[in-house]
Amino acid sequence: MAFRLRIALLSLTTSGVLLIGFGIFFLATIQSVGLERVDREIRALAEGQLRGRSPGRRWENVERSLAFIYGETGSSGLAIQMRDVSGRILFTSPTFPEEMADLAPPELAFRPSDRPLSGDDLVRSLDLDLDGRLSSSEFDGPPEVFSSFDSNGNGVLDRGEVGVAATRRRPPRQKESVFRTIETSTGSWRVGFLGNEFVTLMVGIDLAELSAETSRFRRAFFVATPLALLGLAMAGWWLANRALRPVALLTRTAEEMTAGALDRRVPVVATDHELRRLVDVINGMLARLERSFEQAARFSSDAAHELQTPLAVLQGELDNAIQAAANGSEEQRNLSSLLEEVRRLKAVVHKLLLLARADAGRLDLRREPVDLSDLLESAIEDVEAMAPERRVEKAITPGVSVMADEDLLNRVLLNMTSNAVRHGEPNGVVRFELAVEEEIVKFSLANSGPSIPLEDRERIFDRFYRVDASRNGRVGGGSGLGLSLAREIARAHGGDLGLGPDEPERTIFVLTLPRCLSPPGKSGSH
Repeated sequence: MAFRLRIALLSLTTSGVLLIGFGIFFLATIQSVGLERVDREIRALAEGQLRGRSPGRRWENVERSLAFIYGETGSSGLAIQMRDVSGRILFTSPTFPEEMADLAPPELAFRPSDRPLSGDDLVRSLDLDLDGRLSSSEFDGPPEVFSSFDSNGNGVLDRGEVGVAATRRRPPRQKESVFRTIETSTGSWRVGFLGNEFVTLMVGIDLAELSAETSRFRRAFFVATPLALLGLAMAGWWLANRALRPVALLTRTAEEMTAGALDRRVPVVATDHELRRLVDVINGMLARLERSFEQAARFSSDAAHELQTPLAVLQGELDNAIQAAANGSEEQRNLSSLLEEVRRLKAVVHKLLLLARADAGRLDLRREPVDLSDLLESAIEDVEAMAPERRVEKAITPGVSVMADEDLLNRVLLNMTSNAVRHGEPNGVVRFELAVEEEIVKFSLANSGPSIPLEDRERIFDRFYRVDASRNGRVGGGSGLGLSLAREIARAHGGDLGLGPDEPERTIFVLTLPRCLSPPGKSGSH
């Protein structure tokens, strides 16, 4: 879950950064394109007026012309000011902001295409012939400019007079345009500085409309961004689930593998090379584990089987030797001690055999309805016989039945009671409790005495693990297999055996088993 969330958050963060970066770039582009559009509008408005030499009085009616073209509302967003080459203001529109009235225009350079004409260029521009003649009908200057006239009425110009005539004939030279954004108290203005060799024209357009348009885009972006991020989060979560689906399948398959189902293998969950490689590695590891486990289980089972026969023979020979020895002799006592160790070794071998079968999933259970309440009553009598100094308390619900193998269940109860007696406090209390919780039977066995240390609670059910010193100060005499075997038997019945809550000066073991509704005496199903 946490890994899936990290992938989704990483995807969301990456996509969110890209989305916000794109939004900032988009808004900046809109602003830039808007300014370029305004600049083109200023250039189109001004350059048409700068192609000829217009008298100053022409601009007196500019407001009416702009109102006609742009309408009353549109023309109020335009501001025009014209200056001559000396900087004298020739015209200022009423809408021109006062804060820009004294704004000095920058120095404008002539366009490369409008460089000063040479003498030959002037001759060609006036359509002069090789003799410098020009038809007086093609020239709008006064007749006194011509030095003479030929028989065809063509005026003759001296080369010194060509410049005057050319100046009268050619259009004014244009200058490069410069655009700036100027902030005033009334708002932002985009001002273009354009001119020719005679006048400089300042044309300003109020950017309120452009700002309003940009603001609409900005608001739309701010509204759409959270929705987009939410969509990206959902998409990231979906992609994370989809990407981790093969891993989840691997996890489920691994969780379902038990000692009795080591032959299972992880299916091919994807066609990706990396995942197929992972599946192959895991299946190879499972195959090796299965072989190793089978070898270990087979060794334990074979060893237990092989040891049973010589131990049985040894026990018989010791029985015979004890009977043949003189009563009360040292030899008889030694033989009796050896016989006790052989019996203990046989019990260990039998436990190992049962554990090997449980590990292999071949623990034979003869299930039948068993009255657990009656078994506990018998166990209480055993405790009273083994430790008459202990006080026994009981809270046993009568008539509680479980579907179990009675012999193996008795082994579990015997292990629990003997453990309570062995490690309990002398003159302490042993409490039996049996209750039914829905479909589960819960048996708790508590004994007074020092509680099990935390480091031992984690390993108390490990095989061959024994606390170095028992909780009452005595060295434990068990083999370290009883609790692990009891837990395996409980789990084979569909239940479990574990430690109860950690309480001071008290140890609690809890056995849970599925409840059987059939009364004892009727056979149950396997």
